[in-house]
Amino acid sequence: MGAKESRIGFLSYDEAVRRVTDVELKRLKDAFKRTSGLSYYMTQQCFYREVLGDGVPPKVAEVIYSSFGGSSKGLHFNNLMVGLVLLTRGRDEEKAKYLFSLFASDLGGYAAREDIEAVLQVLDGEVPASLKKCFAESDKVNYERFRNWLLQNKEAFTLSRWLLSGGVCVTLTDDSDTPTFYQTLAGVTHLEESDIIDLEKRYWLLKAQSRTGRFDLETFVPLVSPPIHASLSEGLFHAFDENRDNHIDFKEISCGLSACCRGPVAERQKFCFKVFDVDRDGVLSRDELHEMVVALLEVWKDNRTDTIPELHSSVSDIVEKILKMHDTTKLGHLTLEDYQIWSVKSALANEFLNLLFQVCHIVLGLRPATPEEEGQIIRGWLERESRHGLQHGQNWFLISMLWWQQWKDYVKYEHKGIVVEQPSILSSLRTPMATATVEPAPPDRPGGLGVFVPSSPSEEKSPDAVSTASEATETALSPQLAPSATESCFARQHNVSDNNNQCFSGANGHLPSQLAAQRPGAIDNQSLVTTDPIKAPTLTMEGGRLKRSLQLVPGRDFETVPEPVWRALYHWYGANLSLPRPVILDSKTSQAELELFPRYLLFLRQQPATRSPQSNIWVNMAGNVPSPNAPLKRMLAYTGCFSRMATIKDIHLYLSQRLRIKEEDMRLWLYNSENYLTLLDDEDHTLESLKIYDEQQLVIEVRNKDMSWPEEMSFIANSSKMDRHKVPTEKGATGLSNLGNTCFMNSSIQCVSNTKPLSDYFISGKHLYELNRTNPIGMRGHMAKCYGDLVLELWNGTQKSVAPLKLRWTIAKYAPRFNGFQQQDSQELLAFLLDGLHEDLNRVHEKPYVELKDSDGRPDWEVASEAWENHLRRNRSIVVDLFHGQLKSQVKCKTCGHISARFDPFNFLSLPLPMDSSMHLEITVIKLDGSTPVRYGLRLNMDEKYTGLKKQLSELCVLKPEQILLAEVHASNIKNFPQDNQKVRLSVNGFLCAFEVPVPGSPTSLSSPTLTDITPTANGSAANGHLANNPILIPNGGPGTMVSSSSDSALINGVANGHITPVQESPFIGYIIAMHRKMMRTELYFLSSQKNRPSLFGMPLIVPCTVHTSKKDLYDAVWIQVSRLASPLPPQEASNHAQDCDDSMGYQYPFTLRVVGKDGNSCAWCPWYR
Repeated sequence: MGAKESRIGFLSYDEAVRRVTDVELKRLKDAFKRTSGLSYYMTQQCFYREVLGDGVPPKVAEVIYSSFGGSSKGLHFNNLMVGLVLLTRGRDEEKAKYLFSLFASDLGGYAAREDIEAVLQVLDGEVPASLKKCFAESDKVNYERFRNWLLQNKEAFTLSRWLLSGGVCVTLTDDSDTPTFYQTLAGVTHLEESDIIDLEKRYWLLKAQSRTGRFDLETFVPLVSPPIHASLSEGLFHAFDENRDNHIDFKEISCGLSACCRGPVAERQKFCFKVFDVDRDGVLSRDELHEMVVALLEVWKDNRTDTIPELHSSVSDIVEKILKMHDTTKLGHLTLEDYQIWSVKSALANEFLNLLFQVCHIVLGLRPATPEEEGQIIRGWLERESRHGLQHGQNWFLISMLWWQQWKDYVKYEHKGIVVEQPSILSSLRTPMATATVEPAPPDRPGGLGVFVPSSPSEEKSPDAVSTASEATETALSPQLAPSATESCFARQHNVSDNNNQCFSGANGHLPSQLAAQRPGAIDNQSLVTTDPIKAPTLTMEGGRLKRSLQLVPGRDFETVPEPVWRALYHWYGANLSLPRPVILDSKTSQAELELFPRYLLFLRQQPATRSPQSNIWVNMAGNVPSPNAPLKRMLAYTGCFSRMATIKDIHLYLSQRLRIKEEDMRLWLYNSENYLTLLDDEDHTLESLKIYDEQQLVIEVRNKDMSWPEEMSFIANSSKMDRHKVPTEKGATGLSNLGNTCFMNSSIQCVSNTKPLSDYFISGKHLYELNRTNPIGMRGHMAKCYGDLVLELWNGTQKSVAPLKLRWTIAKYAPRFNGFQQQDSQELLAFLLDGLHEDLNRVHEKPYVELKDSDGRPDWEVASEAWENHLRRNRSIVVDLFHGQLKSQVKCKTCGHISARFDPFNFLSLPLPMDSSMHLEITVIKLDGSTPVRYGLRLNMDEKYTGLKKQLSELCVLKPEQILLAEVHASNIKNFPQDNQKVRLSVNGFLCAFEVPVPGSPTSLSSPTLTDITPTANGSAANGHLANNPILIPNGGPGTMVSSSSDSALINGVANGHITPVQESPFIGYIIAMHRKMMRTELYFLSSQKNRPSLFGMPLIVPCTVHTSKKDLYDAVWIQVSRLASPLPPQEASNHAQDCDDSMGYQYPFTLRVVGKDGNSCAWCPWYR
């Protein structure tokens, strides 16, 4: 059963299994598998954390672990199972045997007094006085005597109280049926629990697109517009944002979708009213009505092709007509009730409601309630897209016709009375279209909606060949006879028993049996793609290459749907393969078309080569080239599909982001053959213009760590043909390729080459007439010749980069210190380069001897002129003309006062750079007024102390130094308070925060400073979160910490626990620490106490508190600081759907305060076994 024998041998594993249910046994096995991983043993630390919890003292946990049979190898599941059953389902007799085994010697059935006292001293720190009775006759006791004493003294020590006391109960399973967040939200909306769980997944996907981390207006508008008109997008956002905090949380989007799509018609129209009520004053003014009518007309034109009388009237006339007929107050505006009455018969209002219905399902992720509703939603979206046609930049997705037909049967897609009018979006792939008729509604049909009657089979024309666009059609009938694709769904009221209002219901409210169809499984597109023989990972998300062996025909083999529809179907059904295809503009016709067959490219990568010993100068110059005769190996690494209209820049940027390589560290080469590659450095060329077709190989070149290019080095070493397109560039804008840590050389060359007079000298070729090949201290003209050739390449304006190979070879030959792969000093090389150019271009071939004369009191100009002439007798070159000057130095005799001055030539001036002896520190300031924390950056001396930090910070945050409390925050808890006399540390485990604290000696109590009768209470709050106003003492010293729980945990945990004990009045520091805590629920646990585990999050707070602070004042102080984080109650408004949710939760504060230990997890006033 394990590496160590368990002390619970009296209870077998089989007996333990019989005492638990099958559900409990499965839970325990799953929990053990989750915590132990692939091993069959649970580690000791895992046992402490997952089984006993963090509150059990380490010594007690160690004793229990060993008694269960745990060892250094771990704890076997069988031993764990027996131990858990003993603790939770064991009889008192069995628990007494277990406790006796902890004290008894392994050699016999007796327990010595000194052994028991030693164990109790370790566990409890004391020995109970009643133990003397157990050893009244002898210093050893057997089990029978120990059991009799233990059962009479169950409160004797910690473990006996934990296992035997009636007030403590260790349970294996938590059967409390606490409503989850989803169940609570489902109870106050028209959504099911499954809808809310499914909706949450979609919400987090949408929120992940935000740049701010919040579902704000900037994130919301691109999602819904189009199809929502731009002028309505902001109003729709505010309709969801009930608490007006400028972002939509999950509760708001759930309540909003419920009101917009699942509630009764009156509630849906109320939601629309909020969209148009811009100023949120509860009425629609004349201006708001004007904007509403303009937007509704645009919605109608965008979604319908039939005409209504409003289309032939001016906006002003429509507004006046609405006010004349429905303004009951005669004040020139519409109330909510007026709007609801007008919207009942308004085609414009109902069409907008239909559009919202589509957006809420397709974009925001609400799952349709019925298959017919789903079909209507998809159909309405496709109808609108078919009229718009293909738009450049869109992505359309392919769906196998086999699955599409199954889905259409499931949602009754064919049984719609729609007459085809508009051309297909795939005009080049147009197929015959099916037709249907629309019959008027009978007089007894409420709402005047038309009844869809499917055409007879003889009238249908090859329904399997109907393309997406041919299905997405519109009628040209009146509004009363031609409802839109989703309009009939709104006839379904919230009351499911109302059969007359059910969508597609029969006379008795049941669907006809011949219309029933099975729900299709996941979308299967495997039949559309070919099997790729190349086993390389793909970098793009095209899903696969379509089959070319069989001519795929739209409407027969596949359907195309826009991206929002695909995302919705994928969310509802799933798919084994996504086949997105881009809409491009044809280069010849400039018309939009769907590119079904993008270019299939093969990407090669260089195989890392092992660097050989540096045997010659070419290896030194070429960087990582192993030898001149070893070509660079390239291996197929990836595949990818790109549009033929994609530019090299587009591909380069995509690969850079996909492979996480910096753009400047990557280049693309067109692979023609092993020794013939073309650098693709013109980013504006497209694949089509470069004539790059399917299965063309491209090489992805990544810069080496020494900044050299491996392909370039390979070309240089092997003299391969490297083709560079001669692209016109601005003269002088040519870069220098790195030849292996030659940044120091390239920077110096660029600096000198951008000295215009010198570059003009070399470009004009004058240096060729002044080469000095006989100078013994020169380089026989090689330096000047190589540099001149390089300048011509840099300034001819035909290349984007060149390799300064010859110049580096020359420098390495005459100055070996610049050889190799190490970085060098750039200024040192610059000095060597200028000296070399000077000696190679020195016009003085034979240097005469020059004697320097003393200044002898002569004027400076005379001495300087004489020195300069002497210098020119030995040095005359373009370098001297441009870069040489004179420095004056003088020496003064302290005895006679004689001054001697001299002027020496120079070409460099060294300037000392001051060293920064300061450190930079970021610190976050959190104030008591609840304002947003501000992060400040401070520059401090290296030996600065925290006292100086507080003084400097106080000037920035307008707080006195004595009001600033510094703390090191780590893992959402305060780990350390730095002392004022300590030096500031940069390496803090976490980050440094500054909390505002009350000024010492100031009145920090929020209630009366006098305290008379103090009544201790058992709970921190009454039912429903209403707090008692009587004051209560907060204990001073160790357990001086409280925890603010989130609203979710407040719902889970109920009222605050713990027993509050009055303490004697003592000096108090004036504040306490508050940490944010939430309860994480898990279904896999060992003991019931671990089903809901506390977890800290967010930034801890400092809350003012004295011995006179009441509970109510403490809650108010916390609320001031967290109100910006928690959602406040929405404005008081009748029948507000978001407020209804809040009111049902029944709380005044969205948190509960609990007194906890320093770790923030355990109660500070209760022993661990409570």
